Amino acid sequence: MHKAKKKTISTYHKKNHTKMSNNASKYSAEDEQTSKVSARSKSVLLYSAAFLLAELMMLFILKANHFYPFGTKSMLIMDMRDQNVEFLASLRSMIHGDNSLFFSWARSMGGNYMGVFAFYISSPLSFLTLLFPVSKMPVAIEIITVLKIGLCSLTFVIYANYLRRKYNGQRYFALLLPAIGYAFMSYTMVYSLSIMWLDGVIFLPLVLLGAEKILDGKRGICFIICYALLCMSNYYTGYMVGIFTGLYFLIMWIRDYNARSSRQHVSGHSTISEVYSNKEHWKRLLHFVIAALLAVAMTAPILLPALKALMSGKLDSGFTGYEPQQSTNFVFKNLFTKLLPGKYDSITNSGLPSIYPGLLLLLLAVIYFLLRQIKLREKIGMAAMLILFAISFYYIPLDKVWHGFQYPNWFPYRYAFLCSFTLIYMALRSIMVITQLVHKKYVLSAAITLCLLSTIIDMTGNGRKMFDGLDKEFGYTEMAEYTKFIKETQTLVQKIQKQDKDLYRINQTYEFSKNDAMLLGYNGMTHYSSAFNVHVNKLTKTLGLAQSYFWNSGYGSTPLTDSLFGCKYVLSRRDLSAVYATIDSKDNTLNDMAASYQNNMALPFAYAVSDLRKADNIAQQSVFSNENSFVTGITGKHKNYFWNCNVTYSQEAANTWTYQITAASNNPMYLYMEGNSPYANVYVNGTYIGDYFSNETNCILYLGNFKQNETVTVQVVTTDDGNTYGPSYAEIVQLDMATVRETMQSLAGNALQVKSHSHGKITGSITLADDQQAVMTSIPYDKGWTILVDGKKVNYTTYADTFMQFKCSPGKHTVEFRYVSPGFKLGILIAVIGLFAAILYLCYPKILSRR
Repeated sequence: MHKAKKKTISTYHKKNHTKMSNNASKYSAEDEQTSKVSARSKSVLLYSAAFLLAELMMLFILKANHFYPFGTKSMLIMDMRDQNVEFLASLRSMIHGDNSLFFSWARSMGGNYMGVFAFYISSPLSFLTLLFPVSKMPVAIEIITVLKIGLCSLTFVIYANYLRRKYNGQRYFALLLPAIGYAFMSYTMVYSLSIMWLDGVIFLPLVLLGAEKILDGKRGICFIICYALLCMSNYYTGYMVGIFTGLYFLIMWIRDYNARSSRQHVSGHSTISEVYSNKEHWKRLLHFVIAALLAVAMTAPILLPALKALMSGKLDSGFTGYEPQQSTNFVFKNLFTKLLPGKYDSITNSGLPSIYPGLLLLLLAVIYFLLRQIKLREKIGMAAMLILFAISFYYIPLDKVWHGFQYPNWFPYRYAFLCSFTLIYMALRSIMVITQLVHKKYVLSAAITLCLLSTIIDMTGNGRKMFDGLDKEFGYTEMAEYTKFIKETQTLVQKIQKQDKDLYRINQTYEFSKNDAMLLGYNGMTHYSSAFNVHVNKLTKTLGLAQSYFWNSGYGSTPLTDSLFGCKYVLSRRDLSAVYATIDSKDNTLNDMAASYQNNMALPFAYAVSDLRKADNIAQQSVFSNENSFVTGITGKHKNYFWNCNVTYSQEAANTWTYQITAASNNPMYLYMEGNSPYANVYVNGTYIGDYFSNETNCILYLGNFKQNETVTVQVVTTDDGNTYGPSYAEIVQLDMATVRETMQSLAGNALQVKSHSHGKITGSITLADDQQAVMTSIPYDKGWTILVDGKKVNYTTYADTFMQFKCSPGKHTVEFRYVSPGFKLGILIAVIGLFAAILYLCYPKILSRR
């Protein structure tokens, strides 16, 4: 009985103990689940606070600086006005109309669109502009800018929260300090004038988060996705972030080297343990390299066409950009002034790097080096990173490496956000350590609150001063100016497009920017971007059209060039030759109102010629002689289209040059000058007709039509002392319109009859006479074209090193032009291979770990 009772009691205790253990496990699991929910809720609240706080701060800055809708200013300034707003508007034409993702007729008579798309507007946020009409594009840009600033804060706090968990940091909301500093550092405020570069700032923390996960032994999926998205959004800053991330990973990898071996040391097996640990560490470096290569591979469909587009422009061997003569950028000690708040100097090449991240964060970055809890290896690595940036800013050869081996044309130190990030990272690490050391909850909360308020005030004030500095240097465009241009010009364009569905170009003699054709969706002559066509730029300049640096235009065109280039319509605020038929007349009460004109001699984009042609003596004579040679090369018949006038020259004053001409006929008269004057006004018979010698007006100028034997007086009045400045060469001619009409009628007789045209594709028919064996086009040469004659692919070559021409037998033929950006097909192949490789890498990680 005694034994049985003991056994029963023992069984009872055993069962009770099991029951209590089960309950404890249950409560422990519930507590853990509750803890996870609480942590998740805190994280969501943190992320929401970081985003919304940044949004409110940015709206306050815009209100304080009188931007729409709080004031009259738009965010259109410099490249935002001259490039970004137009390229964003061009997304509409990519979806419908003649243009596509690959090709646009709105740039330089037609060319590769992928270069523009990838460099300027491939960010997913760009497509938000499709929700707005063209008249409201400045509003769309303002919304996207505010949104991007908020996303900078959000992505940084996501990255910071991961590090907080990794290093056992305390106080979620202490992370708002570096997040606000990151979103409103001087770089983001200044470079908001080119919002395409803010994508690099947005994605940088996410890319580094992916790198941290690889360091922690996790898969590289986060890194691959984030870095691929960055390169697709803006490959230019993606290149810079790639260099920085590689250095960041290397620093952290060296910091952690052998760390696991000391923790995994087993007595009697120490050597084996260390070898294994080091081997695993080396594998993480290998995983990082593989992940980086896979990410780049998957962006190849955008990267390869973009690089090939740059090869025909900025990177073309015949193009010479600005190259400084000195080896350094500035006096080195001046760099430290940019660590003070509100220090805007310039966005030109004379400016210093925009690196200010906030006073409190700078203080915390200094404290970073004093904290024993942070490993010495990491401190050395971060110090080396800061030194590298300082040397790169100062020393031009290194500066060029960060800019893709090209010295920047203004907007210097485009990688400066990486230096600011380094300082903010150091501040973040200090915050994590300090919040662990301070144990008094309420003291810590009060300190964090005060520091956050201080940072908000500091960075808001800094942002206001950055915007104010830009405004004083270059001036933000008034909303009214943009609205007036759109209302006036869009009406003219829409009327032309409504009544004429054919394929043609529209030229213009006035502008809002060099990319108006992209803004309003018509086939144009003018273009300005880093992805320009160097051959078009060279040719148009030799023919007397205005061209400078990255841009070309239709300014200075004549009825001869307009007709050859298929410019069927012209928009102008000044009177044109009677050769052009008026469509919409000007309002006489408003002399600056634009009107539209039609050129009935304009040729189709392709027409039959006797044989493949060469352009001889182009760019070796005067611009008028060059036009003669250009047409002679096409027709094979030598004719003079321009006739020199008898001119009597005199200098009446130090800054006034007078030319007296007797008109030989009633044909239009033109003037072309060369000289070193920065600006001059031109008067004809005492009436002002235009200015000269600016980049936009350094071209052929229409003087008017006059009666035969009429005396014409032309005065050129410079704004500076004529003893120093003035025209060194002037040529005045008249265009023989009878000869021009005869030539255009002859070429138009056997021209392409367009059947359809859309999305970079043209189909039609052409008939060649018995003595004709080739087709000439005004389509700029590009390797992306495929030309089919009667369904068979034909080779094509260039005329004047610029336009396409191809062999074709006499008779009637169907012709088809198709365009795909060079490099896109290869890019797709690389991306597909990269995608399958990434799936293997991510789904079967053991394959790489086999011995």
